[in-house]
Amino acid sequence: MSDPKGLSMIVPCFNEAESINKTIEELDISLKRSGMKYEIIVVDDGSTDGSSGKIEELKIKDLILVKNKINLGYGASIKAGIRQSCFEWIGICDADGTYPVERMKDMIPFFKDHDMVIGIRTGDVKAVPFLRRPAKWFLNKFSSYLAMRKIRDVNSGFRFFKKEVILKFWNIFPDGFSFTTTSTMLFTMENLKVKNVSINYFKRKGKSKIRPIKDTYNFFLLIMRITMLFNPLRIFMPVFFFTLLLSFGSLGRDIYIRNLTDTTVLLFVFSLIIFLIGLLADLVNRRQS
Repeated sequence: MSDPKGLSMIVPCFNEAESINKTIEELDISLKRSGMKYEIIVVDDGSTDGSSGKIEELKIKDLILVKNKINLGYGASIKAGIRQSCFEWIGICDADGTYPVERMKDMIPFFKDHDMVIGIRTGDVKAVPFLRRPAKWFLNKFSSYLAMRKIRDVNSGFRFFKKEVILKFWNIFPDGFSFTTTSTMLFTMENLKVKNVSINYFKRKGKSKIRPIKDTYNFFLLIMRITMLFNPLRIFMPVFFFTLLLSFGSLGRDIYIRNLTDTTVLLFVFSLIIFLIGLLADLVNRRQS
């Protein structure tokens, strides 16, 4: 049974020897000041730069080091940390020094009345690489549309959440970078209480592990899958109306030339099929909920 009065802070780490110790020390200081019971679980995801050796040098009482023999992924590391955790509240923080961990004091008070507290990167300092900003903007807008609620930072890596919710949907969570995106969409679409706290975001130390094109594509697919699971009509209905509109446009052309074409019939049938599949997906979703 997890202790509901404490916090398990999970730090996934892959080749972060430059910054990992400073991050852990700052977390330890902030957690001590919070007055909560806590543990810091660092998951070394197959690092090859001596990160584990750096961590083992630290003399911190409530520090647990988990080692993955090979690189399994960001999400897999967080899940490994959750398996080791003994408290009901889980926190995650990147090891690269980008997040202001001292802001934890402003986030912990919201635990009482919320299910998730997210540090959204909208403060005065926003060191998001220029090339990643368009993708970040699009993902936030697209996820907000699908969730039917404004999402200001869908994949922030500094957040706190109730473990019981994560365990309930354990099989949904991927092993890659999309763990944060999944949790944001899941908590939002389940109408759970989510609190956003504006924080700064600093320039990282070391080399980023994100692959802009591939990871953005994976984020996009993941958001679609989660929406299909919770609200499939949000995907099917726009496609239905678009194809129906095309069929009406084609019909108008056919009336003008006085000849019903195969294109018009196919577009109408296609729109009808999309509509029926959407209704079926929604029915299955409601019966399972």
